[in-house]
Amino acid sequence: MDFDTSLLHYVIQSRRPWLDDVMVLASALGAAGFLWWMLALITGIFPARRPAAWRLLLAIGFTFLINDYVLRPIFDRARPFEVIPALRVIDAKPTTSSFPSGHAAMAMAGALAGSRMLPVSGWVLWPLGVIVAVSRVYVGVHWPSDVIAGAIVGVACAWFVLGGRPPSKTPGD
Repeated sequence: MDFDTSLLHYVIQSRRPWLDDVMVLASALGAAGFLWWMLALITGIFPARRPAAWRLLLAIGFTFLINDYVLRPIFDRARPFEVIPALRVIDAKPTTSSFPSGHAAMAMAGALAGSRMLPVSGWVLWPLGVIVAVSRVYVGVHWPSDVIAGAIVGVACAWFVLGGRPPSKTPGD
């Protein structure tokens, strides 16, 4: 067994009923960047934060485009449940290709841009982003390498949109 399959089986064997609900919820919150859209919309209510909220939206939008319309068609990787028919999926089975993970990409882009927007929230946003990303392996719809690649794509795209600069000390920037 290769590393991806071994790690997938390890995560699947670590399932617990109470954790199943948490991971399905995390996966749902990460769908189409919902969590990050909501963060940007709520934060955008405050005039001093609007420019940063727009950058968050731009970061997740750019990440989505690169991940889903550039990279996925190139790699067109089968999902774990398509390769391992006995694998029990505890969430809806996506019909798109697997590599890289869009949830992971959007989660990391959102965590980076969101923690730039609200630096004090980084201690919540980064773990939340990681949980969303890991949930995709846990529910059985992604290989671990899909999630790792998606995370890299998300950080790279957000870093690009944000200009690669460190967090600003001024409000809204």
